[in-house]
Amino acid sequence: MKKKEKDHLKADPFLNFFEKAITFFLNNRRRILAGAGIAVLTILILLAVFFFKNLSSAAENKVYSEAFRVRNDAKLSVDQKISKLQEMKFKKGISAAGRLFIATLYFEKGDLQKAEAALKEFPTSRIAMLNDEKQILTATILTTGGKIQEAESLLKRMLADKKTAMAKELILMQLAKMQIGNKRQEEAAAGLKRILSEYPNTPSAQEAQNLLATIEGESQAAR
Repeated sequence: MKKKEKDHLKADPFLNFFEKAITFFLNNRRRILAGAGIAVLTILILLAVFFFKNLSSAAENKVYSEAFRVRNDAKLSVDQKISKLQEMKFKKGISAAGRLFIATLYFEKGDLQKAEAALKEFPTSRIAMLNDEKQILTATILTTGGKIQEAESLLKRMLADKKTAMAKELILMQLAKMQIGNKRQEEAAAGLKRILSEYPNTPSAQEAQNLLATIEGESQAAR
């Protein structure tokens, strides 16, 4: 190579950097290749975890879909639905809803004891909403069994808990209906007004308005 061309290469910063990079690689290729191997292995492990996690989610979705189908199959009796659901293996993801289906079916039969037992078998799910659904169902069963105070305490704890995933207006509505059923109209009205004040643009607001109007109408009629 002519001297002028060599001087031109040295003057070009990109080519100069490239030349230094090649020299560095040749002098440190063992360490670089080892590091690259570790990086590739790490990526492969992460991909494997992601793959199997997706497989697990797909499996849970499949179980949930089947449980949902059984729960709503009009051709099956309540006992048949319960029997089929009990044969399934539910995990802690979306498929855990299957245990709530079992408890709900027992509740529909009027067997509160077995409904409560089914809920006790419900493990803490990875899906917060399912855990909240369990609490709501538990409160409903307690109310039906005459354990009003326990049910109200449970709902109030849900309202106070910042980790509650369920919309607070739905819990307030459940509590208000419970209070109406127990002839505690003033407390119910306070909860309904709270829904209208804090959650005015929700579907619960219209229901709250209707219930409040009913309470106020009954109050005026009683005077």
